[in-house]
Amino acid sequence: MSSLSKVKVLIVGIGNTIRADDGIGAYVCSAIDEMNIDGIETLIVQQLDTGLVDEFLKVDKIVLVDASVKNDGVNFYPLKNEESFSISSSHHLNANLLSSLIRKLYEKEINVMLCAVKGEDFDIGEQLSFTARQNAEKAVDLIVDWIKNSD
Repeated sequence: MSSLSKVKVLIVGIGNTIRADDGIGAYVCSAIDEMNIDGIETLIVQQLDTGLVDEFLKVDKIVLVDASVKNDGVNFYPLKNEESFSISSSHHLNANLLSSLIRKLYEKEINVMLCAVKGEDFDIGEQLSFTARQNAEKAVDLIVDWIKNSD
C-alpha cells in the first residue's frame, strides 16, 4: 500500500457503466482502487442523490468524476459554492445543491473537486472508446497528483 495521503478522500464515479463512455467515472474509481492508496475510498453511483450526504460527511475531501460531452480532455477544478444552482438534465441533483444541503443542515464546508472527463460514445456498451480511455487515464493521474499535493 502506498501512503500518499492520511486525509480521507472519497472519489465518486458518476455514470452508467452500460452506456459506454458514461462509465468513465467507474473506470477512474477502479483504476485508483488498484493503487491501494491509504485514506482513499471510492464509490460508483449512477447519479448524485441525497443518500450520499452520509458518505460525504465521513471524509475530508471529495472528488466527483463524471463523463462530459462539452469539454476537451479533462477539466479538474474545485466546486464553487453558489447559492443559485440549476438541476442538471443528466443527473437529478447537482454538486452545488448537495454541497449547499450539507453546509446548511450540518454546518460543514466540504472540499469538493469536480473532474469532467470528455467522452464521445454514449450508446449502449460496456467498453470505453479509445479517446475516453485516454482521458480517463489523464484524470487518474490528475487526481492522484492532487491527492499527493493537497495535504
